[in-house]
Amino acid sequence: MAAGVGALAWAGPEAVQNVQKPAPSGGAPAVFKFGGEGNQEFMLNGKPFQIRGAEMHPQRIPREYWRHRIRTARAMGLNTIAFYVFWNDHEQPDGSFDFKTGNRDLGEFLKICQEEGMWVLFRPGPYVCGEWDMGGLPHYLLKDPKAKLRTTEDAKFMKAQTRYLEAVARVAEPFLVKNGGPILMTQLENEYGSYQRKDRKYMEWLKAFWTKKGFGPFYTSDGAGEHYLKGVVLPGVAVGLDPGLNDGHWNVANKCNPGVPVFSSETYPGWLRHWGEGNWAPTPEIVNHVRWFMDKGRSFSLFVFHGGTNFGFTAGANNGGPGKYQPDVTSYDYGSPVDEQGRMNEYYARMREIILEKLPADAAVPEPPADIPAMEIPEFTPAVHAGLWENLPKPFRSKFPQPPYFEQWNQNQGMAIYSTAVPAGPAEKLELSNVNDYAQVYLDGELVGTLDRRLGQKSVELPERKKPATLEILVEAMGHINFHISMESDRKGLHGDVKLGKRELKNWTVRALPLKASSIARAPKGKGPSAKREGAHFRAVVNIEEPQDTFLDMSRYAKGYVWVNGINVGRYWNVGPQLRLYVPAPFLKKGENVIDILDLHEKEPKPIRGMKERNKEPGKIDTKNLDNQW
Repeated sequence: MAAGVGALAWAGPEAVQNVQKPAPSGGAPAVFKFGGEGNQEFMLNGKPFQIRGAEMHPQRIPREYWRHRIRTARAMGLNTIAFYVFWNDHEQPDGSFDFKTGNRDLGEFLKICQEEGMWVLFRPGPYVCGEWDMGGLPHYLLKDPKAKLRTTEDAKFMKAQTRYLEAVARVAEPFLVKNGGPILMTQLENEYGSYQRKDRKYMEWLKAFWTKKGFGPFYTSDGAGEHYLKGVVLPGVAVGLDPGLNDGHWNVANKCNPGVPVFSSETYPGWLRHWGEGNWAPTPEIVNHVRWFMDKGRSFSLFVFHGGTNFGFTAGANNGGPGKYQPDVTSYDYGSPVDEQGRMNEYYARMREIILEKLPADAAVPEPPADIPAMEIPEFTPAVHAGLWENLPKPFRSKFPQPPYFEQWNQNQGMAIYSTAVPAGPAEKLELSNVNDYAQVYLDGELVGTLDRRLGQKSVELPERKKPATLEILVEAMGHINFHISMESDRKGLHGDVKLGKRELKNWTVRALPLKASSIARAPKGKGPSAKREGAHFRAVVNIEEPQDTFLDMSRYAKGYVWVNGINVGRYWNVGPQLRLYVPAPFLKKGENVIDILDLHEKEPKPIRGMKERNKEPGKIDTKNLDNQW
């Protein structure tokens, strides 16, 4: 399509004037479809409509704060909430689906969006990426060593994802715009054009599935290049670009999929961060991008408007760096206009000013809500509760010829201890095929080395042994890769050959430590760390009169996890950039609060304090924000 023809058909500034909101529950349904010249405009109740989206993920935000975060979006002049649904958080170990408890209550989130006058872009995956563990896919799919993901070529994958899609469709269907709800469009898959194996039949299957369920219209979301879009876009399905920032990007989308609207489905105000990188920072260019969208009347969504937090074991990882592995930090602040704790920054104010200049008076944009209060907690020092190597579970009954990966016994993350006997002999190199993702190697109870997958470390020198000895390897799993076909092989723990010199070591004993909150809370008090072994479980009881949000400063600790009143608030690691863990007020209670710390290295307790905000020092590494340009 020639640029001139496309420009005439694209949405114009008049789309900004349509400020219709979803009716209250029980009101008249709206009509949302594609129309205009060349069928390239979004039409709401017969008039051109600009989507101004704010991406936020309810599963990363305490339920008690959902309404506050949605109100910050509305107050900036945005009119739509876009969000991923994380399959692996909703499916429970017994195979049931939880769409009701805590921040998994999908129906309640959709209800609040509607009550607050916000439309919705529904992004159910089943794969979503999003810097979330395995891109939202459940770890049990990796139990089969030949597993293929995101394709019709694997019957097990198709059966599992169909069960999930059936379940999530039942929850979302009452909230479709045609049923009087806020859902305007449903996204098919996510950035499938970036996957190294493209199965068009799978995309067609997803469209057919959702069509049968009564959903639609649909859109895809991919990079703004022909190599991302060809063979992935579908007739009659709108094209979302990650990001779309100029007429050239729109022309590429029109060429690959004519006759449908185009919009910037992921427009980046910041960028993700891995452990060991520089700190979060906004992307200043976002202000000019928003100005362009408003001048042109083009639809867009900010990814992410508010990031939230990767509580527990939910953070994902990328395939990059020396070890082809880059785990994401616990915070998902992202440098967004609304930060991890819900505070609005200067970029929020600048974009709000630009948007409000273009909106008509009847848009009735409210003032931003007040910030959620935060508090400091005076310095306190936990007590040693037990050594890391105390309170260990019994090993599996059977020994394994080769070390098994976590997914073989249905464990997602946490830790495991692998042990076997090694013969007497001279100093030799111990080589491991896969150490996923961080390991401490002990010989007869003495630490001989630490291996970090990020750095590509897979070997350690074992000292001379004058008699047979016991080799123990404690392995900590971090997030599964969530972007790249290597996610299909990212199994946790040790697996593959383990060689000492030229000999393969066999007959492995395994102790599984999934680090469930219940086991941490019930752990009996031990004698404390031994002189030779690293790591400890620390515990503190902190009295709080009036709970407010806080950030626990873990900068004096090495690497581990924190539980607050039995809630896993995430990982810390002194490689940075994140040194403080966000603890929202709903996780705390008036009176005594139990804080458990499991550190892989520290043996002596160090002081901790609560701070009012995250640490913001830039760090030693200058990490640049990307616009999805890898």
